[in-house]
Amino acid sequence: MERNFILKVVCETAVSKELEIRQAAFECLVSISSTYYEVLEQYMQTLFNLTANAVKTDEEPVALQAIEFWSSICDEEIEIQEVYGGADGAGSEHHHFHFIEKTLPFLVPLLLETLLKQEEDQDQDEGIWNLSMAGGTCLGLVARTVGDVIVPLAMPFVETNIVKPDWQSREAATYAFGSILEGPSIEKLSPLVHAGLNFFLDSMKDQNSHVRDTTAWALARIFEFLHSPSTPYPVVTSANLPHIMSVLLESIKDVPIVAEKVCGSIYFLAQGCEDEGSGSSSSVLSPYLPDIIAALLFSADRTDSNSSRLRASACETLNEIIRCSSIPETSNMIAQLLHTIMTRLGQTVELQVVSPDDRSKQIDIQALLCGVLQVLIQKLSASDETKSIILQAADQIMILFLQVFACRNSTVHEEAMLAIGALAYATGTEFAKYMPEFYKYLEMGLQNIKEYQVCSISVGVVGDICRALDDKVLPYCDGIMTHLLRNLSNSMLNRSVKPPMFSCLGDVALAIREHFEKYLPYTMPMLQGAAELCSRMDGGDEDLLDYGNQLRCGIFDAYSGILQGFKNSKAELMVPYAGHLLQFTEAIFKDKDRDEGVTKAAVAVMGDLADTLGANTKIFFRDCTFHKDFLGECFASNDDQLKQTATWAQGMIGRVLVS
Repeated sequence: MERNFILKVVCETAVSKELEIRQAAFECLVSISSTYYEVLEQYMQTLFNLTANAVKTDEEPVALQAIEFWSSICDEEIEIQEVYGGADGAGSEHHHFHFIEKTLPFLVPLLLETLLKQEEDQDQDEGIWNLSMAGGTCLGLVARTVGDVIVPLAMPFVETNIVKPDWQSREAATYAFGSILEGPSIEKLSPLVHAGLNFFLDSMKDQNSHVRDTTAWALARIFEFLHSPSTPYPVVTSANLPHIMSVLLESIKDVPIVAEKVCGSIYFLAQGCEDEGSGSSSSVLSPYLPDIIAALLFSADRTDSNSSRLRASACETLNEIIRCSSIPETSNMIAQLLHTIMTRLGQTVELQVVSPDDRSKQIDIQALLCGVLQVLIQKLSASDETKSIILQAADQIMILFLQVFACRNSTVHEEAMLAIGALAYATGTEFAKYMPEFYKYLEMGLQNIKEYQVCSISVGVVGDICRALDDKVLPYCDGIMTHLLRNLSNSMLNRSVKPPMFSCLGDVALAIREHFEKYLPYTMPMLQGAAELCSRMDGGDEDLLDYGNQLRCGIFDAYSGILQGFKNSKAELMVPYAGHLLQFTEAIFKDKDRDEGVTKAAVAVMGDLADTLGANTKIFFRDCTFHKDFLGECFASNDDQLKQTATWAQGMIGRVLVS
């Protein structure tokens, strides 16, 4: 009765004379749609009529909320389909009412009409949300919700409007086609794409920049969702690739907003070719790489107005090109690119900064170039044939990073830290020679809890350095451990940093082994306190549940590192903590909200405990019989990696019990 009254009042208010009140009423309906989906069935006819009238006749702020209502319904139904495989949810508290499918013949035309409501002078900046963008976004969600059945409803609109003389119709048709590409099957879409691909490529020369912009976006969507060599319906073939590349390399010279979307097309084109080149030394894109790299570097250098987003997109695409390239076929090209990026980063340090805009541009470029260097280091160091290239350039690379750190900006600090982590992995124990100079910047990162992303990345780099240096990291461990333990006890620390910090304790312990003894009295109470906190977390809060799982993984990582580090020298030091660790593990076993990552970590720790302490744990495993059921649950899983971990742990525990 109360629900009926609330809906009645909100629906009456949605036709108020005052714009602000109508908008607020539809905002209420959006909130209701996402929170109370399961009780909306009896109201849907009324709600459809209300929202349809608002979209057709009301002012934009109200119409946007009316479209958002249907986007929210799509979100709910997509989630139900992902969790329950499209079932009606019978017997569960989630019922799938198929609201979108039932309203499809009316909803799709309504949304398609919104795509025609552009303005000649509309800003192409994606930050400005308008009716056309909202309608296209909702249309994409509808396609994801219903799949193939949207195609015959949307294609007549596309075919009719794509050839009209006014740019609004051509742009709307292109937007509609691009919007429905995620959801329907490749089998359904492939004939349409094959028939229309050349048309879209030709449309990249349309006289209107709005049409070219949307066409480049649609091409990126085609390559993202439909381009894969493994499919029986390949979109990109040896026959059409030359034409595709010719158009993209020419169109990347267009105005920045169009060039940015072209970068996206190249990004997904390269990503789709990666599988095709896996297991072989060649990729169909390899012959085009020199021109692609040159075009992306040119785009990153452009100084047009509003070119900062193009610069970021060009660098992101360059990173994907590097990741997907075939080694050793392209090794010389990638090595040359490494030196080009190093030169560019060096030039940014020398830039003359006389205004806030200059400073902002310097920071932007430095951060992007550090990101490209990280990918280059990872790519070249992953192959024995090319690892020497990184080793030879390491000194110069490190000098550049240290110069960048001196600029004291958190964004650049983050990217440089990530790249240094990759360099530490690549150089191994040789990284020790950089530590005296680098350590002060590492400390700055560990202490920077206000900008917690910097702190979190710095913690990750400590782990990289520990794995690279082993006991050569020992001279720096007092400082590292002081910062880690101090941060973990600081109530002001962002909670997302705590799980990787606990994992990092395990990295340090594994690197310095028996030398970790001095830190044990401070570390173990911290781990036990965190384990106690996990037991008190509210399982009803999804965000808190996710954080709790991350925290448990971090705690187990710490225990694993300490146990493995003490295995051959100081194993007896961990005997007093064995009982508490097994109690914590048993509590995890009883918690059905744990995710697979926690399960793997918990089982691995039981194996580490038995492996390290041996006969000292016999009494614990004999009394705590839960491990049998826990391992049995793992063996029943479909996860092969979990089964392998459980098999190993069972072997370790079995060896203890028969000792």
